[in-house]
Amino acid sequence: MKILVVRLSSFGDIVLTFPFINELRRLYPDSEITFLTKPQYAEAAGLHPYINKIITLNPEIRKQIKNSGFDVIFDLQKNQRTLLMLMFSDSMVFRVKKDTMKKRILAVFKINLLRSAPPVYKRYLLALKRFKNDASGEYTVTTDLKCDEYTGEKVYMVVSPSSKHFTKRYPKEKFLEILQGINKTIILTGDNNETDRDVCGYLESKLSNTMNMCGKSSFGKLAGLIKNSQMVVCNDSGVLHLAEALGKKTIVFFGSTVKEFGFYPQLKSTVIYENKGLKCRPCTHIGRQDCPKGHFKCMIDIDTKGIKNLLN
Repeated sequence: MKILVVRLSSFGDIVLTFPFINELRRLYPDSEITFLTKPQYAEAAGLHPYINKIITLNPEIRKQIKNSGFDVIFDLQKNQRTLLMLMFSDSMVFRVKKDTMKKRILAVFKINLLRSAPPVYKRYLLALKRFKNDASGEYTVTTDLKCDEYTGEKVYMVVSPSSKHFTKRYPKEKFLEILQGINKTIILTGDNNETDRDVCGYLESKLSNTMNMCGKSSFGKLAGLIKNSQMVVCNDSGVLHLAEALGKKTIVFFGSTVKEFGFYPQLKSTVIYENKGLKCRPCTHIGRQDCPKGHFKCMIDIDTKGIKNLLN
């Protein structure tokens, strides 16, 4: 069987397809699984050992899909682009069900219509279940990701202190408070952008036991760093989902986003820090570049009592 899985972006969403890929391979061990994504995320998709082929967006992609003879296509992106892209395909197409409007209603009007909504990884598996009724809906780790093995420090923790959006970023001064006095090497990771470099550079300048890998790690190297670490400390970001995919002990901070949006941790070992008592939370279903109230209490007022014991 020839199968196409479509998830164009972003890093975290692609990692959340890994339980779907695991189940797909379990159900169809001899199938050929092709993954379609944006060029910048091809390496991220390539971490999964069960994906046979990766194709990326290009001007001829609609024709390429039509001529490839896929038996079934799973559209896990489901936006206007993928709807148009797959419109004339002769294959069976199964799409993920989204609750975008309900997320906006929760963020804007604080009316929660998502109490029983499944997390994102399970939405993907439910698309598979509509094709194969006995498909599992359980989260699975993927410890055999194709990582670049890290052979440096023997005992270390990975800290990914930044995020694309301000309201999903635990303040760097707060990160400094919790990391001071930690008696192990701290490897800092982040993207090669000004914000991430600033946050990681600040922590590197204040702490003597850091190794700054911000902007220096491919997806494969990042996965290798996480796989061999003792634990991971991060924000609500793709790093969280990669750490959980590898079954790692993880500490995560949630600010403007909430469990109902579907990106909450799935492993019982993951420790979540968030300020649940705010009436203004959530203020967005994606992330914002500023706090609309001006106080940023969703992050600043998080109670981190006991976190030092977890880190040491």
